[in-house]
Amino acid sequence: MSNPLSVKQPLTTLPLLLLLAFLLGLSPGLNRLSFDDQRLIEFAIIGLSLLNIAIYPTGGVQLKLSRRHFGVLLCLSALMILSALYAEQPNSALMLTAWYLGLFFCCVSIAEIVSQSAEKWQKGILLVMLIAALLYLVNFFTGFLASFVEQIPLSWPEPFSGFSNVRFFNQYQIWFLLLLPLPFYPSLSKRFNLTIKIIATGWAVLLFASASRGAVLSLSSSLLLTWLIFRQQANIFLRLNIRLILFGAVVYGLLFKLIPQMLSNPVTQGWHPVESITDSSGRFELWAYAWQYIKQNPWLGIGPMHFAYYSGPTHAHPHNSVLQWASEIGIPSVLLLLYLVYNGLRAWVTTFYRLQAEKRLPVSPHLWIGLFASLCAGLIYSLFSGVIVMPLSQMMMVLIIGWMQGLYYRAEYQNHPLPPVTLKQRLGLQLLAGITLIILVYTALPDVLVRLNNEELPIQDYPVIAPRFWQLGGIPHH
Repeated sequence: MSNPLSVKQPLTTLPLLLLLAFLLGLSPGLNRLSFDDQRLIEFAIIGLSLLNIAIYPTGGVQLKLSRRHFGVLLCLSALMILSALYAEQPNSALMLTAWYLGLFFCCVSIAEIVSQSAEKWQKGILLVMLIAALLYLVNFFTGFLASFVEQIPLSWPEPFSGFSNVRFFNQYQIWFLLLLPLPFYPSLSKRFNLTIKIIATGWAVLLFASASRGAVLSLSSSLLLTWLIFRQQANIFLRLNIRLILFGAVVYGLLFKLIPQMLSNPVTQGWHPVESITDSSGRFELWAYAWQYIKQNPWLGIGPMHFAYYSGPTHAHPHNSVLQWASEIGIPSVLLLLYLVYNGLRAWVTTFYRLQAEKRLPVSPHLWIGLFASLCAGLIYSLFSGVIVMPLSQMMMVLIIGWMQGLYYRAEYQNHPLPPVTLKQRLGLQLLAGITLIILVYTALPDVLVRLNNEELPIQDYPVIAPRFWQLGGIPHH
């Protein structure tokens, strides 16, 4: 029987996937790309996704939205655009607005690829994740062993590399830490299964070595939430992950605490990455600024990206996704966004139980549960860190959400023809994608060209010298 979801793919799909695989799978371990380089590759991925949907006649808008969700998307888009137009620097605000919309369309592009070739996609992306983790582990432990053998103390955050801040690594890592054990393929050979578990354990070691309290809290909360919702269905998945994470904690204790102390090796002599458990690392101050912005501008906010415009905070974002969105784009906008997130998670869970009862789940139940846990871990961590800000964590978010959308759509229509996409919705999405692409190119191209030509950035009045869209993330005061 022919695949009811089969649709010819646009020519831009292959380069999009190759860029995505390179950015997420190779760039962290190769340690050759700066923050701005990562953003440039992300820019190309989003541009290709928008091009797919804006100009390709049959691909790009096959995933039908309900009338209600389509209306929410349009309202959310309108609020972002209005907020940008009323901002102090509309050009920068419109650039981020187009970027957010581009991330949405990137999710749609990935979802359609998954819905049409779920098995190939699943194996491919899990392989990319394993390669990414393995390469980074090789980098990390090469540096650690070299320092151990030469008895040279590591200087925190060495030997973490490839990120301008170790927390950017955590924001990237948290999305697929729970997907590495892979109890999704019971037919795997024992040797390959053991290899995967070793990689997963090493990945857990880095979780503790990076000493991110927010990442550990997010991971623990995600596992607890997964257990509360899926109960017995999640037992195999949870037991395996908990064992590997605990084993990773033990290995970390041996490598970084016990063995160096027993051998009087100074490798971790200056290794003091954990602050006081009660220290907010400046977050309370940032959240207070965000709250003041919300009270002063409750309807449209201060403008997209404008937390990086006003003087006061020492960072370009408040380290909290909800406060960031509410302060920059307004309370109505963040409520609409939270509504979409809640509805998406609720639909994912209810569909799981229904398809399980009907014995029609198109993928391993462990994968379905693992993707839920991964998304929850990322969302919870975004309440303490800049997960929705940094290039790699943004694309990991897009990857997981698009993957879930595609599997959900495939599950709903695996034995039925594609539901008709109305001409009104198709034209609406194509028009929105086209306008988004034009705005993004117009607002971001000058900055892109400067970085592509390796030119020195002009000296300007940056109120914040911290990453946001670019490594120098503040919006200059002209």
